[in-house]
Amino acid sequence: MVRIGILSDTHLSAATDDFRKITATLFHHVDMLVHAGDMTSVEVHDFLSNWELKAVRGNMDDFGLKALLPEKRIENVGGKAIGIIHGRGNAAGIEDLVFREFEGVDVILFGHSHIPLNTVRNGVHLFNPGSFRGGMGKPGTAGIMEIDGTVRFTLLRVG
Repeated sequence: MVRIGILSDTHLSAATDDFRKITATLFHHVDMLVHAGDMTSVEVHDFLSNWELKAVRGNMDDFGLKALLPEKRIENVGGKAIGIIHGRGNAAGIEDLVFREFEGVDVILFGHSHIPLNTVRNGVHLFNPGSFRGGMGKPGTAGIMEIDGTVRFTLLRVG
């Protein structure tokens, strides 16, 4: 079984002590970590690189991250093709937008809307872990994907 930790929209200028503790707790047992954009700083990227990190840039990322990370990528893990993208535009249309960005994938991981989503569309799993920091009275969230022939997602509450 392969376990992948999934983050998006951390919006941190530094890898704070709380961020370090929470990610170490949530993702101590994962084989890989995916960040679906809006880390916002290279320092956060450098800390997350303690795991096998697969990341994409988001609209709020600094120039260093935008130069370092692709807009989207496809990773083959555990026999599954996984598309990773941040997303853009209005939350109401983001599912359609990210779905059109990839062909031939089994899974699409994305962020941007800060709204968790776990659905299947035309046989493709779409998962948005929400926002790591939360906001507007909502807790932060992240996710775990498990692949063992099938794909399963768990939404995690942060903190």
